[in-house]
Amino acid sequence: MENIRDYVRERYAKAIKNTTCCCGSGGCCTSAGGADILSMTKGNYDGATLEKTPEHMADQSFGCGNPFTEARIHPGETVLDLGSGAGLDLFLASEMTGSHGKVIGLDMTDEMLATAAENLKGIENVSLVKGYIEEMPLEDDSVDVIISNCVINLSPDKGKVLKEAYRVLRPGGRFCVSDTVFIRPVSEQGTKNLAAWSGCISGALLEEEYAAKMKAAGFEHVEVRRSKVYQVPENVADMFFPDISEEERREINGALASAIVMGKKPAADLVEGRDYTLRRAASDDVPAITSLLEENGLTPLGAAEAPENFLVLEHSGIAAVAGMEIQDGNGLLRSLAVRSHDRKKRFGERMTRAIMDDARSRGVRNVYLLTETAERFFERAGFSLVERDDIPSALLSSSALDRVCPAGSTAMMKKLG
Repeated sequence: MENIRDYVRERYAKAIKNTTCCCGSGGCCTSAGGADILSMTKGNYDGATLEKTPEHMADQSFGCGNPFTEARIHPGETVLDLGSGAGLDLFLASEMTGSHGKVIGLDMTDEMLATAAENLKGIENVSLVKGYIEEMPLEDDSVDVIISNCVINLSPDKGKVLKEAYRVLRPGGRFCVSDTVFIRPVSEQGTKNLAAWSGCISGALLEEEYAAKMKAAGFEHVEVRRSKVYQVPENVADMFFPDISEEERREINGALASAIVMGKKPAADLVEGRDYTLRRAASDDVPAITSLLEENGLTPLGAAEAPENFLVLEHSGIAAVAGMEIQDGNGLLRSLAVRSHDRKKRFGERMTRAIMDDARSRGVRNVYLLTETAERFFERAGFSLVERDDIPSALLSSSALDRVCPAGSTAMMKKLG
């Protein structure tokens, strides 16, 4: 294992010092001579995304895909990037998590870590850690999302990497990486030919092998989704391996692909009364409620004046909150928020059910809400779309939501019967 690590470390240390093509001489998208042949990094990110990154950072990327297409990172989450390199994906993740989130870059190469530190100077929610992806120096259940870009294929012990990823993810956490895979079995000689051409696939797994290792590590909802299939044009084959047979050429052509590999760590099954408590808020809870709402980008308006309109969920402190304003048999659901590191525990669903049951017991017949980001969540809870004008004016004026909710917010309603 150490011999492989030393080889990879040396190769990427050299590559980051000589970024002469789209991904650097000697990197994953180049041949041994530096010619930009495979172009694994081209087209992974759109121009608008790359324009906002620090100068030269995009030129220092060695990835084969875009893990953000499926990672769905939310504000306040903790993200771990395995083999974080020069920091392109760290920069993008830092914007997605926001000031209340945290992004951790793990890399074993000093030169990469130094380059990333320079590229990310001044970005406070990113930290860099030196270590191996087979032995992650992180605590159990400490990360919401794991991303990576064409790194795990380089590991000599992928099963251990995936078990470590499972360990550090919180219950309900997401694994979403870009990596190279084989579409079909390839002979040892074919693998050597492709490795000589692309420079980074000698350890690639078959798609079904990758999925099997994910499941063996404990992940559920596993998917290996191809994003690019790489062809080896005849003129390229003639240039790089003129002595191979026609049969060998057919074998390697279209055998390699980039893929998004996804999975989830099962969510914890928490029991009310044993693991958490639901209760009506009191005045002493206002500071914690205010902090939690602001962490989620929501207004604390009304919490101090009428804490009795709020329910809280206690789980090592206040982990979730929801409010309901009531006027003439109608309710306005507002301020539903969950603490960032508790979002995989289904507290949002529990709070929604609790606040709706409470409203029903208080004679509420119709519940309305305004949302910018959670339309699908509330659709699953039984809400349907309505016009903003359908919300009773007394509710809007009592909460002053006409001042804090943008006009483009989606209005929704649910009948309680």
